[in-house]
Amino acid sequence: MSNAANEELDPALENKLCSLLIARVQDYAIFMMNPEGEVMSWNEGARLIKGYTRREIVGQSMTRFYTPEDQQRGRPAELLATAARDGRVEDEGWRVRKDGSRFWADVVITAVKDDTGQLIGYAKITRDLTERRTAEAAIGELSARLFRLQDEERQRLAGHLHDRTSTYLTQVLGSLYRVKAHLKSADVVLLNDVGESIHKVEAASDVIRRVAHMLHPSRLEQAGLVETLRWYVNAVSGQRLAVTAELPDAPIGISQEGEIVLFRLLQECLNYLIGRPRIRRAVVRLSGDGEVALQITVYGSLPPGLRDALTGLQSDFGGGLVWVRERLRQLDGKVQVITGDTKSVVEATVPSRPRVEKAP
Repeated sequence: MSNAANEELDPALENKLCSLLIARVQDYAIFMMNPEGEVMSWNEGARLIKGYTRREIVGQSMTRFYTPEDQQRGRPAELLATAARDGRVEDEGWRVRKDGSRFWADVVITAVKDDTGQLIGYAKITRDLTERRTAEAAIGELSARLFRLQDEERQRLAGHLHDRTSTYLTQVLGSLYRVKAHLKSADVVLLNDVGESIHKVEAASDVIRRVAHMLHPSRLEQAGLVETLRWYVNAVSGQRLAVTAELPDAPIGISQEGEIVLFRLLQECLNYLIGRPRIRRAVVRLSGDGEVALQITVYGSLPPGLRDALTGLQSDFGGGLVWVRERLRQLDGKVQVITGDTKSVVEATVPSRPRVEKAP
């Protein structure tokens, strides 16, 4: 290897090359600020993304890039303070261009300090993610519409399954009971056969009723979320997964859409957890104070697929969970997942709102 290859680049030339590279980058807004948050440098990407020329913006405060709402709550100063304390800070949110239009930005602010540790300014890198956010929102809306249709289809199937079969089964039971009443006590074999048939028809009726309720729990509309969760936990708890519930005694204030979303979350999670190795117990908690929170505590490590579907890291797993996640977002709610080796927690929250009954 030649000596020239081993020679260090002249610091002045290196700084000049770095400055030229940064200045010509177009996909990122890259600029420096002084400790007060005033712009000191401005690259081509910043001009293209934010709309200001270098002459217009140098010396101006970074606060003008933020929405009036963020300015009012002191968000720019908060980000600078965090960067100064921790070395850097990342943020996503709406920002404002020169023409007043808004764009969704991914921002990294890094504190720049001298050799003594004294803060001398900040480096800020901004990416415009508006197109990605718009695409994600469109996909989310489509997913929500598809799964809303799926839920409506579940409701229709549940109605048909229960209403159409219950009449036939009731008639069969009536006939069997009449046959049993007319049999003589000496007809032991026939009596046993009829008794067994009655038992099987009643069991089939119970299974159909349970399946119909699983597809669309009509009691959710009739009795509300608390009683429906109590019924569902009792229905699914068994040897493969012991589920207990800690629920309030009184109904909670939540919209019917919110009730459906939280119920579906519990349903999808427990359906996935039942029978999983090393997961034998779960506790369901519901609370409502300002916001309604449904918490599912799983004693064991949460399966990665379930965790990723809930947090959005994986969108092709568990369609029902995709619907839940998107509907929570549309209801101004959220879902959080805390995983551990021995215990994991899934918690979803939605704003507390009055429950509006449907007209009869």
